[in-house]
Amino acid sequence: MLSIKLARNTGFCSGVRRAINIAEKTLLSAKENKVYSLGQIIHNPQVIKRLKERNLCVVNSLDNIEARSTVILPSHGSPKRVLIAAKKKNLKLIDVTCPYVSSVQRICSRLYGQGFKVVIIGDEKHPEIRALLDLAPGARVIDKAEDINDGKITFKKIGIISQTTQAKDKFFLMVSKILEKNPEVREAQIFNTICLDTANRQKEAAKLARSSDVLLVIGSKMSANTKRLFSIGRKINKNTYLIEKEDAPLDKILKGAKTVGIISGASAPDWLAKKIIEKIRHK
Repeated sequence: MLSIKLARNTGFCSGVRRAINIAEKTLLSAKENKVYSLGQIIHNPQVIKRLKERNLCVVNSLDNIEARSTVILPSHGSPKRVLIAAKKKNLKLIDVTCPYVSSVQRICSRLYGQGFKVVIIGDEKHPEIRALLDLAPGARVIDKAEDINDGKITFKKIGIISQTTQAKDKFFLMVSKILEKNPEVREAQIFNTICLDTANRQKEAAKLARSSDVLLVIGSKMSANTKRLFSIGRKINKNTYLIEKEDAPLDKILKGAKTVGIISGASAPDWLAKKIIEKIRHK
């Protein structure tokens, strides 16, 4: 019989749960009035689909929103310029930014205000990073260790922060390389701004990958933290799979396995994990 090892950290993280709860209450109180979200509130298409069925209208530009409308901002933060433009249109803003992301934004603003050149370890295209760049004009974003070249960072004062969904080992490796290859830096303030939930899930993913024949990572390919869990698992166990829907070919994936580890990304709903577990149990 197939043994299931379920991670403690499965389903929504607290920040995502908070964001979805606020969104659902906003939609309920709006009744027949249209409610917009500026981009996806969280990176999970199935959850967004459910919210759309409750009258949420997802748009990618303020130009597509009627003046004085209610707008839900994404959980990963919004650029300052977007907030200013939204206020000019007299929009009612519902901010569901994750409290942890808000904390990183405050650190970023403080570093910039104190004259530090901000260096962000993360993906420049991710919405969380775009919001940080608005708070610290001219900040450097570094995604790969290969991008850290000798003498490229010539600022004497730098402040290093991380995208909340980065891998901790990668963050500290990058910090070490930055300081090693850029001797002109005289003062560095370093903040490990990786979310605690993210760090815990990464530890569990590695542990499950080592102790299971197959590791299933439940979540969306759009989700940075989910992709990070998949990457961590795959480096340890080649039988690691990213599962987006309950109709995934589990019979094929689990063929010959005696143990299966299951973990989810922070934006994957509890109900999706339960459906997949039920499907496995009734194999």
